[in-house]
Amino acid sequence: MGIFRREGSNQNIIVGLILLVVLAFLAGPGTVSRFLAPISPYFEGVPCDRLRRADDRANHQSLLGRAAEDALELRVSTSGLPSDGAGSLIIAITVINNSVGAVPIVYNYNEVIVGDNGTSGLGIIFSSNVSVNGVGLGVRSGQPATIPETDIRVLGPRQRCIHTIDIAGGSVLTNPGFVGGQTTVVAFYRGTTSGAIPAANPTPIFPDQGLPIGTVVSGAVVIPASGAAQ
Repeated sequence: MGIFRREGSNQNIIVGLILLVVLAFLAGPGTVSRFLAPISPYFEGVPCDRLRRADDRANHQSLLGRAAEDALELRVSTSGLPSDGAGSLIIAITVINNSVGAVPIVYNYNEVIVGDNGTSGLGIIFSSNVSVNGVGLGVRSGQPATIPETDIRVLGPRQRCIHTIDIAGGSVLTNPGFVGGQTTVVAFYRGTTSGAIPAANPTPIFPDQGLPIGTVVSGAVVIPASGAAQ
């Protein structure tokens, strides 16, 4: 009889685990990462460059996403300063969609910059004492009225993504503004335009590309000395 009880118990555990997985998927693609993110940064989300790309924004948008207000949240984390030129300063930006709608963002892997030139997109800003001229990350010049759909990614409901910036140790160690335990970094996302629908589409369903307008800034994080992380 004891054997049968153990087998029944094992079956109940398996059924319970299956139900938990099903509930997690029903709750949304970001549910698992929200629970696991505090354990390790590796669970923060999918890489942002793997998010679904925009497809015919003139006719395909989420009404819930368009109606969402203050949907985006940013978090930033950092490694310690590199101890030598062979190391790197690693900055991780997590972009979170807190709404129940799909929200588009302007994102190009090669155009996540240090500093801020006022255009739409993702970036980081160091303390004012850091000269960013020697860091040389990303290029965002100008802002077209219509954002190329190759530069629009879509965050699903409650989904999050992560972008990692790797700054070579040589750029950090020769920059006197980087001081372990003092220099800070914030991440930001700026939307300056909702995006114009191309004139080539004569009968669009939506009046614009549905991009959120406004600026979201993460909390500031202190960059620790070599060997530590925030």
